[in-house]
Amino acid sequence: MNFADLEIEEKLSRNATFASKVRAKKKCMIDEAISWKGSANREDLIYHDLWASKDGKYNVKLGKFGKEYHLTTIKHKDGTVGNNPNDMHPTVYVDGVIRDFDGSFDHVFNFFQEVSEKSKDALRILGCLVFRNSLLLDHKLVNDENGISSYRYQPSEDAISFISERFPLYDGIPIEAYLHYMEAIAWNEDVKYYTLGYDVFKQGTGRTNNMKTYANLIAVLLGKASFVKLCSSFSRPPVGVSPITNNAALEAFPELKIKI
Repeated sequence: MNFADLEIEEKLSRNATFASKVRAKKKCMIDEAISWKGSANREDLIYHDLWASKDGKYNVKLGKFGKEYHLTTIKHKDGTVGNNPNDMHPTVYVDGVIRDFDGSFDHVFNFFQEVSEKSKDALRILGCLVFRNSLLLDHKLVNDENGISSYRYQPSEDAISFISERFPLYDGIPIEAYLHYMEAIAWNEDVKYYTLGYDVFKQGTGRTNNMKTYANLIAVLLGKASFVKLCSSFSRPPVGVSPITNNAALEAFPELKIKI
């Protein structure tokens, strides 16, 4: 199968032009999500469509407001404590019914573990998609029915087919749907931390840290990165994440053809 569409054409290190493009795309997505309407009624959120399968059976949405909207213990970058007014709830629908996931690192990490046990090749291609997502490389401008443009996640169909042939379902839903669920989590991470005053345009918070941590774990499962370094990184600030380096990604995911 041809994975040419996974190759990253841009040089990643010390490339201000590329960094600026990623920043602009990320800011556009954050602004869009913040503009969405929400409901303070926990039983009646307002859901915003991100993706639907071709047969309409599966949908991924972001519901406003998420649980942090209702809390008063969320710490902001400036030291103040309150709620997060833009938190959202990543949600998968199956045949119009919400399919509950916990959305934790545990659930996502278990996904990678199960793929690893079935096919290392599928895991490697999954790692390519995850790393590309950290840089919004598969996010394309699309127009809705009103002609309004917005960025939406459109990963390689060849890559998804390759993974799905070897590992078709995770926790009852197709791989493609789960990838879009992970995308919803990442989008919400950017919005949450941006709202709290953090700089999500640098590595350290938000989508980039999440996705590159996922990629690092995949590299470990592939035997291309150190398990010890992964664990030690989790204990150092920022606690709970361990983003992969470009050099490690180059070795773990050769299809990306990363240019350092």
